[in-house]
Amino acid sequence: MNDMLRIVFIILLIVASGCEKVSPDAVTLTVDFSWEGMKPCDWGNPEIWVRGVPENTRFLILNMYDHAYSHDHGTVSMPYTGSGVIAKDRFKEIQCPCPVYTPGRYEITIKAVDEKEVVIGLGSKERRFPEEE
Repeated sequence: MNDMLRIVFIILLIVASGCEKVSPDAVTLTVDFSWEGMKPCDWGNPEIWVRGVPENTRFLILNMYDHAYSHDHGTVSMPYTGSGVIAKDRFKEIQCPCPVYTPGRYEITIKAVDEKEVVIGLGSKERRFPEEE
């Protein structure tokens, strides 16, 4: 699924669940990350890069999901300081990839939230772990 369709699908899920308000002007965030230095089944997030974050963002919400096993590896929130980098192991509440038999498909989703707790930016990136060479 291309990135734009995935983001529209995620926004529709959020709106349908009634859990969060999403601005009709929400922007698409560019998200990337690296598994470098990550140990299987440990705790902590990979280094994550986020671009396109709106200036009025107060918090970033990070989620990691395992598509191969339909397992949520955790969701955390952090104040947004203007940095586009979330340091490796910043959050020990996120479980590292833990594939059982084959490489898993993991997706990291980042939401930018304003002071009214409205989602004003959303982006995601999916990678296999371990990455195929």
